[in-house]
Amino acid sequence: MTSGVQQCNYAVVPEYRLRAATTDDVKFLADVVIEATRDQGRVGDDFDESDFREKFGEWTLDQIRGAVPGGMTSVIEVGHERVGRVRVTRTATCIELPGIQILPRFQGHGIGTAIIENLQGEAAAAGLPVDLEVEKDNPNTRRLYERLGFVHVGETAEEYKLRWNPRTPR
Repeated sequence: MTSGVQQCNYAVVPEYRLRAATTDDVKFLADVVIEATRDQGRVGDDFDESDFREKFGEWTLDQIRGAVPGGMTSVIEVGHERVGRVRVTRTATCIELPGIQILPRFQGHGIGTAIIENLQGEAAAAGLPVDLEVEKDNPNTRRLYERLGFVHVGETAEEYKLRWNPRTPR
């Protein structure tokens, strides 16, 4: 479990806590992904929510049960309220951030930035990079990562691959 209160450039970030997700969180984890993606205007007309929830639920249960070596799915909480999810995978060569979503009403308060900066601090202490991918149709999130020092290192048809290296000054 991790928690933090952090001073951002302009405001105090609400105190948040990360806790390991459980099987009881699977519906919430799907809710937060769907709500955040809808809020970004990135859900297509052909989106099958029922199918997504079924597949996402199975995939998330695998993660929670440890099917991803070094992987951890956590619930982000502020006070006693669940506000988001974060997935992190730690290997000997990098820390990967496969996903972070925060409910829209909690976005813009620095919670995501604080979580990412804490990961960067962990990575810097270990001398490891932080890797992530961001969908090409998600420019606001890409700008956030770039503001935090991530740089473009590759791409697929759908996503940009970004890396933060502790040895590269901002």
